[in-house]
Amino acid sequence: MGSVIALTNQKGGVGKTTLAVNLVACLSDVWMETDRKILLIDTDIQANATFLLTKESYSYRDTIGALFQDEILPSGRRLVHETGRKNLFLVPSSPQMAAEEQRIPFRERRGERLSLFLKEVGDDYDLVLIDCPPALNIFVLNAFFASDSILVPMPPEELAVQGFEQLMGQIAAVRSVNPDLSFLGVVINMFTERILVQSEIRSFLEEQFGDRVLGLIHRSIILQEASASRTTVADYAPHSRAYEEYRRLAERVASEYGLM
Repeated sequence: MGSVIALTNQKGGVGKTTLAVNLVACLSDVWMETDRKILLIDTDIQANATFLLTKESYSYRDTIGALFQDEILPSGRRLVHETGRKNLFLVPSSPQMAAEEQRIPFRERRGERLSLFLKEVGDDYDLVLIDCPPALNIFVLNAFFASDSILVPMPPEELAVQGFEQLMGQIAAVRSVNPDLSFLGVVINMFTERILVQSEIRSFLEEQFGDRVLGLIHRSIILQEASASRTTVADYAPHSRAYEEYRRLAERVASEYGLM
């Protein structure tokens, strides 16, 4: 099975989904001349990654929610959809998952649903990225149990740094179930150089994490415009600084797994 990364941060508003869709689009570019494939799994009930990567609408039974809906798991490959990029595939989410979450505690193997899904389809992909919701709920726990590593978007803000400490404590607890779960690194996200405190926190993060700071992404109007256009920076502005930063991040992530 390919490597599985959970992209996670309990704090909302950290640019996690923007990071997810632009990272996989740039990985798609990096691997365009190869036979490597990427799968993005959207587990966030807001379904923003789904909204940005495709203009299709899906019935609930064709989304990630179907994994949690029935006692008998659906065929995994039915949930995987094309995105318009030949090597990038999507398991979409649905806002209907908000209601499903209330019923999941009564279902068998509720913490293993995503792991079982990836056992079926994981060999089809070189890398799987799971976009997690900003919470610690059953969907996030499924992602942690199914993943090899976690990647954390970290805006240079004091509250985000404090939230990271809580997140690492929860990951330590998850290792009792998934001892192979490792910390891949952080991405300093939504960075503005002219704000002094952000530069100070950036320096602190680089000192704390060293080579586990995998990338730096500046706050950019280009990224906002791409999202407003329901597309990625790779398609919207492939000659921009934002694209170059995401491209470098994609190359770094690929190199971490020997996939360059």
